[in-house]
Amino acid sequence: MVAGMKILLLSHPLPADPYLDALRRARPRDEIVVWSRDQPVADWADAEVVFGWRLPARVAQALPRLRWVCSVAAGVEKLLVPELPAAVPVSRIVDPDQALGIAQYVTAMALRFARELPRYDEQQRERVWKRHPMAAARHRVCVLGQGATGQEISRMLAACGFEVQGWRRSQGRPLHEALREAQIVVCALPLTPETTGLIDREALAAMPRGSALINIARGAHVVEEDLIMALRSGHLAFAALDVQVNEPLPPDSPLWEAPNLVITPHIAAQSSVHTIVAQFAEGLDALEAGRPLPRLVDRQLGY
Repeated sequence: MVAGMKILLLSHPLPADPYLDALRRARPRDEIVVWSRDQPVADWADAEVVFGWRLPARVAQALPRLRWVCSVAAGVEKLLVPELPAAVPVSRIVDPDQALGIAQYVTAMALRFARELPRYDEQQRERVWKRHPMAAARHRVCVLGQGATGQEISRMLAACGFEVQGWRRSQGRPLHEALREAQIVVCALPLTPETTGLIDREALAAMPRGSALINIARGAHVVEEDLIMALRSGHLAFAALDVQVNEPLPPDSPLWEAPNLVITPHIAAQSSVHTIVAQFAEGLDALEAGRPLPRLVDRQLGY
């Protein structure tokens, strides 16, 4: 029997058992080690592949035989650590169902804002039965990021009647120019050094008064203190954050008390373990056969 690969599984904070069980079924020949801080380095230092969410400090430099890193998600920023050798390729997961789920979440939040549903929540609490003029939602939406997820968001919002424009950093159009035209801004960008903190006080000020922000990408895209100020001042009328800088969001975070803010715990969509492991196993087959690895990340771009 041909020997398999040695795989270091780094799924934390996601539970390891579902990945471990699926991997053992898909690749019974492989040796899989679940990393923990208390584990001796000798148990995993000869791993050839990393499959995980993040690379903790000093792990990459302790893997002299490392041949490939594969993310358990679409985002890879937590794996692109400085000590990861430049020659080691990195892949990501691309799940169409995840893009669909995220697009559904964004559409639900956009409609909640555009159709003024929070107003009727308040009226219900106060037992007030009162109608307000309401036309069909045709708000102008700017979707930041036009990868697979951004394109699916744009498609679904357009199907609901919104006027959608996409924005990419590579297209050369200034961000603030795009923001000035949008009544709803959706962040679907990859997190890179260039996009970290991109939605700050100046960006929020560029948005029209009474507009809305929806972030389903990464918490670090948004400067949370600036967002809170924009909501408290009334410049922003609504925001929805499925992602936050600190997750789980601490009980003492000021975000909890910000007005007109919907907070959800990173649940817009989740890839199925079956899809994640199937794509990882496909990559392992390619690695063993010397074929090009699928869904490779451009490490210079960060996605």
